[in-house]
Amino acid sequence: MKILKQLVPEDNLTMSRSTTHSSTDEREYTKPIIPVDLLIDIFSRLPLKHVARFRCLSKSWASILGSPYFTELFLTKSSNRPRLLFTVNSYGKLFFFSTPQITQNPHANSSVVATWYKTHPWKHHERTSSLLHGRLVCCTDGERDYYAERVICNPTTGELLRLPKLKSILNYRVMYCGYEPTEKKIKLLPTAAYSNTNRAWVLTLETGKLLWRMIECKYHYVMFRDPTYTHRHMICIDGVLYYLACINIIDISHSTDFAIVCFDVKSEKFSFINIDDESMYRGGSTLINYKGRLGVVQFTDYERTLCLWLLEDAAGINKWSTNIYELPLSWKHPCTENFQIVGMTRTCDIVLSPCKFSDPFYVFYYNVERKTLARTEIQGLQGLQELKCERPLVYIFPDYVEDLRLMESLF
Repeated sequence: MKILKQLVPEDNLTMSRSTTHSSTDEREYTKPIIPVDLLIDIFSRLPLKHVARFRCLSKSWASILGSPYFTELFLTKSSNRPRLLFTVNSYGKLFFFSTPQITQNPHANSSVVATWYKTHPWKHHERTSSLLHGRLVCCTDGERDYYAERVICNPTTGELLRLPKLKSILNYRVMYCGYEPTEKKIKLLPTAAYSNTNRAWVLTLETGKLLWRMIECKYHYVMFRDPTYTHRHMICIDGVLYYLACINIIDISHSTDFAIVCFDVKSEKFSFINIDDESMYRGGSTLINYKGRLGVVQFTDYERTLCLWLLEDAAGINKWSTNIYELPLSWKHPCTENFQIVGMTRTCDIVLSPCKFSDPFYVFYYNVERKTLARTEIQGLQGLQELKCERPLVYIFPDYVEDLRLMESLF
């Protein structure tokens, strides 16, 4: 309460009530019926759109709802209600919207209403995106990879941060992102297509001038069979960034070994986890975090089953366990197109969705522990009606957390 009083006087936060007197038109202000600290706690539990409206109520409310005290409180509450984040690029615009994640009844079909964020003008088709620590999005704005701009965006606040261009002859098409929980630092690791080098570039998002640094790494390269969905080929777990790659491409036998690269975000050291089953490296594979364990999931049998590989021991002998989950025969009804494996939520739900935009748009949740499948219809997509003919690709990120903090306070 003391912190709140320092931010804005308590009297400025109360609503006024006028009373009529026979001799004067004076206004009398009442004391607050609800304590201010309780009001702030209530606001921190409200959806983002309501907080935005109250910010416009007065300068006092704008001050307190934009203060570090409230934004941190809102982030704490928001972390307990993760969402699905959607990005769509079409007609020179980049759209952001989100929905609540999973339904309360996992056995019933349901619907949710999308929350829209600021739409940004975009130069060209945005092919790759990455979610940074569940809050920020890294996008590519440019037609040619050599001249493309990399942009960090906070969908909640609508802010954009353009990263310095990386001067290199290599074609860096994907930006991998890692988070170090001890020092609370976000680092970016660009990866070039079909290039075999023992050097890598790293950029740390922090205060001051953003600069690219070159570090040493073991020879490996990333094979982009489908560049559009390479963001699903990475995951960051407990300060270690994992992504799919190939190693040993230059040897006497000219053989190719498939592996998962492990990049320690804090020490900036590389290591590898061998993949014995080559099918794990298919273009449709998605890396997931299953209760702190690294996993790989993909469709098999023409999208009628899910195959889940789990790493049993990442520090010692790398062994993989395999689990097969059968989906209901008509699980995609009424959708008839190709689906993508978005990822896994904190509640062990594998998220499935169509690859392209459609109206109506459906998201499916398969819980690997209960072995249940739930379908959710996304409503409130009237702003994308013009895209029904073009049907652009849809990027979806699970466990998104709305963050009201400005970027200058994050780095």
